[in-house]
Parts: sequence; structure tokens; C-alpha cells
Amino acid sequence: MKKVFVNVDRCVACRTCSAACHYSHSDQRPTIGYGELREDVRLPFICRHCEDPQCLAACPQDAIKKLDSGAVKRMNMLCTGCSSCVVACPFGVIEPDIKSYVISKCDLCAARVAEGMVPACVMSCPSGALTFEEADEIGEKSVMIGASITGRHPFFRRV
Repeated sequence: MKKVFVNVDRCVACRTCSAACHYSHSDQRPTIGYGELREDVRLPFICRHCEDPQCLAACPQDAIKKLDSGAVKRMNMLCTGCSSCVVACPFGVIEPDIKSYVISKCDLCAARVAEGMVPACVMSCPSGALTFEEADEIGEKSVMIGASITGRHPFFRRV
């Protein structure tokens, strides 16, 4: 399965990926957050699209589905905004959308990927820090967005 990875050395924290996410998903706010690790590194983080998604298991409304592509997607019309998935996410990358009472969550641009394109965040990254690659082929050259250094790490804070 392909996933979005970030090369921390190339990320310039411009937030272009967040803007692209917002404009490509007009029905919700951007699902890309930013964090800072020990004030040395700023990086974007989004859903990891886990093999065994805890957010899916926690949702009492069956509003989160795992697609055949491996992407984990929220079904807008089923979500009641209960925040169960927010609490269940071990990486802290799902946040409640206060305005519409629906949970914002990355869908890995499922429609774009189905058409053979890359996710909007990857397409828009001016520094080439974001890549869309097979998880088993990435090696150690990049860090998966939402990996253990983000979200709940004691040295990580959202900015």
C-alpha cells in the first residue's frame, strides 16, 4: 500500500500541503496539522492509514471505513462528531472540527489516487519533502507522517 512520507530535511514548513488539502476537499477543513519536535524540526502530520485502524474500531456509527486501496476514510453523512476516533487514534492526528461537529480526517485523496494521481499534499509540496510511495520500499530516507515522533511524543507539540 502506498502512503505519504515526509523527508524532514527537505520540509520548509510552508504549509502549502495544508492549503492544497483544504482546496481539494471543499467539504471539510484541512486534515494536515503541523508540529514541532524540540523546536528544531517542524513537520506536517496526517493519518497513517493503519493496517488495523483503532479509529475504525472505536467509531460507534461505522462512519470510518477502510477502502480496498488501504486508505482509511470517514463517511461524512454517518459521522456524528462523537470524537471516539479522536481518542482512539494512537498518533493524535484526528481532530474534531468544531464548526461542523464532524471529525476531520485524511482520506489519502482516495478519488485522486483512484484516477492515478498523487494526493494533493504531495502534488503541491514545493520542496519535494512529501512523497507517495510503497510503505515497504521507502527504507530509512523519510519518516512516515504521523509516525511515533508526532502526536503523543513527549518532545512534540502542535504549532
